[in-house]
Amino acid sequence: MSANELNIRRLRGDQVVVELKGEHEAYMAAKLGRELENLVDEGFGVVVDLSHASFIDSQTAGALLNAHRRAQDRGTSFRTVLGEETGWSVRTLLDVTGLGDALDASAA
Repeated sequence: MSANELNIRRLRGDQVVVELKGEHEAYMAAKLGRELENLVDEGFGVVVDLSHASFIDSQTAGALLNAHRRAQDRGTSFRTVLGEETGWSVRTLLDVTGLGDALDASAA
């Protein structure tokens, strides 16, 4: 099992990057959801970097979708970035469910 990390770093102005590394399952989904909700409510534009995520479960995907919807409701930006090291299971989940489109997922 890969170690999991949730890193948040501020870019210029009102933009933040939330980086997920490793495997993210149910116990991390609640923390992720709270962090994303707080950032969106504070008016930050959010980029979720899944470049080094090897696995996300449905609860984690749900936290991303809820935050994306919240950002849309508040008129702030929210996008998801994939990279060459993004895990096959992450890509498959996003593709099969259509969440990749819903989350505006794009290559880094």
